[in-house]
Amino acid sequence: MTGLLVLLLGCLAFIAWWRLLKGKELARHAAGSVCRQHGVVLMDDTVMLQSVQLRKVDPVRAWGLKYRFDFAREGILHHGGTVLIAPGQAPTVVIEADGARVIEHL
Repeated sequence: MTGLLVLLLGCLAFIAWWRLLKGKELARHAAGSVCRQHGVVLMDDTVMLQSVQLRKVDPVRAWGLKYRFDFAREGILHHGGTVLIAPGQAPTVVIEADGARVIEHL
């Protein structure tokens, strides 16, 4: 019985790891696509998991995985890009710079 419980926990951990890996790849692709559309450069071609959100308020704070990324425009580094990956929805990319917010639903 203990062996079965350990196997089940191992399987659940593997599934969680796999979903996070796929979510990160989807977020990286979405961030890169939106950055290219708006003429900015995705720094290091990477995103970082910022949080797992469990509340649903608006498109920026909906439940799902929230990744952040840095981007550069005209050689100036900006912090403030986020990608939200929610089950059953297209990725939402938010780029914030100079007090303006661009929200893209892919």
